[in-house]
Amino acid sequence: MGVQERKVREFNRRESEILSAALVLFRRDDWEFVTVEEIAQKAEVGKGTIYKHFESKDEIYARLALDFNRTLLEQFRRVDTSLPVTVRFREMTRLAWEAHVASHELHRVVLYCGRAEFRRNLPASIADEYEAIERETSEITGALIQQGVDEGLFPRKPLGTLLFGAQSAFWGAVQLIWSGFLGEPDRAHYCDEISNFILAGLIYQDQTASV
Repeated sequence: MGVQERKVREFNRRESEILSAALVLFRRDDWEFVTVEEIAQKAEVGKGTIYKHFESKDEIYARLALDFNRTLLEQFRRVDTSLPVTVRFREMTRLAWEAHVASHELHRVVLYCGRAEFRRNLPASIADEYEAIERETSEITGALIQQGVDEGLFPRKPLGTLLFGAQSAFWGAVQLIWSGFLGEPDRAHYCDEISNFILAGLIYQDQTASV
């Protein structure tokens, strides 16, 4: 391995260590007030080193969220498209659920970075990468729901309308997990429950409930 390759590897390793250190600090209740100086101390580097890798603390947030979204997209890509719609839906729900309930600090960074006002201030290269990942993720989930519509499993409504209820239920369930309201829940069990609830809503939403 040449000198330049070693420098690149060392640069990437240090960047990963900075991100890991930042994520540890973001476990605090006042995580939004963590400073670049504190991140540098935690990563055992100088403040100047942080700025060699990231323009600002917001870029650290963004990189953490991008890595999260990129990993989830890769998992979605590997779901077998030959499986029945409901099986694929459950698998993709499980993947998203496990990603969001695995780390409270990472989950809230992802939500923080999803705000329009945050995204508007990102460097163009990062904003473009965000858009590309989200576009492909939406294409995968949209194609799944559309297949369900085409097969007569889901009602023939606009995709945005169908996804609104599903997404609302999913995000609400994740927030319940992290609120502490449920105590120490069996997260796998609640994943099954929310999958059942969302699928039932998609399939039976237009049927009149008998009282």
